[in-house]
Amino acid sequence: MKSRGLTVGFVTTAAPPSPNGQARVLGQIVTDDVAIPIFMTDQMNILESEQEHIGRHYKLSSPEFRLVNRSLGRFQGLNRAGGLARTAVTRAREVVAVLRRDPVDILVGCSGNPFDLSAACLAARRLGLPLMAYLFDDPVYQWEAGLYRHAARLAERLWSRSARAIVVPNEVLAADIQRRLPKARIHIVRNPVDSTAFSAPPRLLEADPPTLLAPWRLLYSGSVYSAQADAFENLKAALEIQGGRFVLELYSAQSSSDLVAKQLATPYFMARPHVSHMTALSLQHNADILFLPLAFNSPIPEVIRSSAPAKLGEYLAAGRPILVHAPAGSFVAEIIRKADAGVVVDIPDPDRLSDALHALSSDVHLRKRIVCNALRLARDFHVDRAKNSLSSIFEGLTRQEDKRFSYN
Repeated sequence: MKSRGLTVGFVTTAAPPSPNGQARVLGQIVTDDVAIPIFMTDQMNILESEQEHIGRHYKLSSPEFRLVNRSLGRFQGLNRAGGLARTAVTRAREVVAVLRRDPVDILVGCSGNPFDLSAACLAARRLGLPLMAYLFDDPVYQWEAGLYRHAARLAERLWSRSARAIVVPNEVLAADIQRRLPKARIHIVRNPVDSTAFSAPPRLLEADPPTLLAPWRLLYSGSVYSAQADAFENLKAALEIQGGRFVLELYSAQSSSDLVAKQLATPYFMARPHVSHMTALSLQHNADILFLPLAFNSPIPEVIRSSAPAKLGEYLAAGRPILVHAPAGSFVAEIIRKADAGVVVDIPDPDRLSDALHALSSDVHLRKRIVCNALRLARDFHVDRAKNSLSSIFEGLTRQEDKRFSYN
């Protein structure tokens, strides 16, 4: 691809380098395979200035969630719908203006808000560009039932007719999208793990029995919000059952949020501020147990079921035992269970979580088996495999474009 000088534009909620999971995936997956990536986003403020910037960045205007800034009474729903529609049209106009100055070969619209996919679709049509939709989550069901979900469902009918390829991170989301869009060309590209995550050798899995002075350390790094809240509550109860034999070290930008500081307050949760990606990888390699939660009681259960957290591959590559607490049938629970790559508790039961913690701490053979299987499964998430998959998709899109014009 580099030899062809292919350029790709991305309309995205968050652009690399930033701590956002979507931005991290994009930063890893396009660096070597795209000659000049162009990122268009309204969240330029979260770019990490100390990190190396790749490609070029263009700021889009902030979204407008209402058509007029005053109450319209019983027409307030129409006011909000009009704001979303106007934002999509305005954003499309801005994307067109950027790409006329800085042309690309392919335009990628990413999920994450109610308007980027529609804006990318309108811009691609205006410029005659092939469109790829990159779905990090379900673009319809990531919104609670109501106006946004209804608008997203209507938008899906628009952008899906233009998208020549749809990329998703796992089989569960692929099946959900295929049911809604039977004619869509859907490709699975795993949320990648950089080779640095594989660099540290696994720690010895033997350990002395835990004591109050040296409890077993669970680790979670990343966002803490409604997509994990009740799973953390169950863990809190399980740790209290264990009475100090286990503690959770939680590294998150939400470490001081009300959820963490109040609702989840316990002597066994140690909330730490957000750390850099490289520091998080080091912490993962040195934890006793890696905790991977997803909510059981969520207003968007469809998204929980098809969620593919960016940290999943990193956890697999860390060489540490993984404890998954996620609903039965979810992608995370099923891929770990099928590969025997961790211990899965798929019902919201603190007693079962407590039993799982005891099993992990007391059974060295269990720990060795699941870690070996996790390292084997981690290869499927290696960044090189993801890059090769995306490269093939881009090449297929350009071949389609060449073929289309050869008939004119």
